Amino acid sequence: MSENKEDYSGINNRNIGLDFLRIICMVMILILHYLSKGGLLDAQNSNHTNYITYNILETLAIIAVNCYILISGYFLVKSEFKIKKFLNLWGEVFFYSVTIYVVLYLFGLIEFKFTDVIKSIVPVVTKQYWFVNVYLVMYLLMPFLNKLIYALGKEEFKKLLILLIIIFSVMTVLPAEWCLDKTGGYGIIWFVCLYFIGAYIRLFIANDYIEKYHNKWIFIYFICVIFIVVAKLSIDWICKKLVINAKGEKVWAYNNPVILIESIMLFLYFNSLRIKSKWISKMILKIAPLTFAVYLIHEQTVLSKILYSNILHTEICYNNSFGVWIVMGSVLLIFCICVIIEYIRKSSLTFIKNKIKNIKILNQ
Repeated sequence: MSENKEDYSGINNRNIGLDFLRIICMVMILILHYLSKGGLLDAQNSNHTNYITYNILETLAIIAVNCYILISGYFLVKSEFKIKKFLNLWGEVFFYSVTIYVVLYLFGLIEFKFTDVIKSIVPVVTKQYWFVNVYLVMYLLMPFLNKLIYALGKEEFKKLLILLIIIFSVMTVLPAEWCLDKTGGYGIIWFVCLYFIGAYIRLFIANDYIEKYHNKWIFIYFICVIFIVVAKLSIDWICKKLVINAKGEKVWAYNNPVILIESIMLFLYFNSLRIKSKWISKMILKIAPLTFAVYLIHEQTVLSKILYSNILHTEICYNNSFGVWIVMGSVLLIFCICVIIEYIRKSSLTFIKNKIKNIKILNQ
C-alpha cells in the first residue's frame, strides 16, 4: 500500500483498517466469553445444529487476542515508552474494577465479600484481568524489544522469527511434555512472539505487497477457519465414540500454528482495507479508542460471575433455533453499552481537566 493520503478529521496517513480491526476484535472477545462462560460450547447443553454453529463462531473469533498484539507490535515498534500511558492504563483498570464493584453492591446485585473487595481494589496485582497483566509486562519490555529489533538486520530478524514460531507455535502440536510454553498463548512468551511478527510486518513487508493480495488474505483466513472447525468437531466425535473424557479445545490455543496463520491473515486483510467513506472513518476513529473499556467492564471480577447466568441467562441459547442471533444481539448490546459508558467517562475527565485548567488561568 502506498501512503494513505486521505484526510480523516485532520488525521493523515492513519491506518483506519487496523482501527476497524480493533473494534471487530473486541466484538470477537465478547463472543468468545459469551460462548465459553455461558456454557454454549458444551455439547451436553446444545443441540447438534447449535453446537456446530457455536464452534464455527468460536473459531471465527478465536484470533482476537492475537490480532490485538499484532497491532501493538505494528505500531509500538516505532513508538517510545511513555510512563504516562502505562499509568493511564493502570488507572483505567482500577477505575472500572472499583466502580463496578461499588455499583453492583449498592444495587444489591452482590453480597459483600472481603476477598472480592481486595480483588477489585488491586485487580492487576491479583491478576483479575489476565490480558492486562501480560500486556503491561510486554509494554514495559517494549523499549528493549525495539532495541533488539533495530539491532538485528532483516535476515537475522527473519531467522529469529522463524525460530520463535517453530519453538513456541509449531511444536505446540506435539505432546504437551515436549512443549516449552504450556500456557496455550496466554503468557508473555507468546505476546513477545506476536509483537515481533507485527513489528516485522511494519518494518520489512511492503505496503504495496500487502494491498496487492488483499482478497487472498481473507480467503486463507476462511480456509484456516474451516480446517480448525473440522479438526475440532472430528476430535470431539472421536473422543465421544471412544468414551474418552476429552475434547478438542487444544486446537483453539492462541499459539496453535493454524490459529497463528488465521490471525496474521485477518491482520493483513484489515491492514490493506481502504475505507473511502469519511463518515465511516470518523466513526471508527471515535469508537476504536473506547473499545478497551469494553473488556474492562464486562470482565470485571464480580460482574463476570453474574453476567452470563443472572443477567444474560445464556441457557436460553442452548437449544434455541434463534440462539446464534440471541448471542450476536446480546454481544452488540453489551458492546454499545460499554462504549457509551467509556465515552461518558472520558468526556467527564476532559470536562474536569478543562475546568481545572481554566481556574488556574483565572488565578494567575
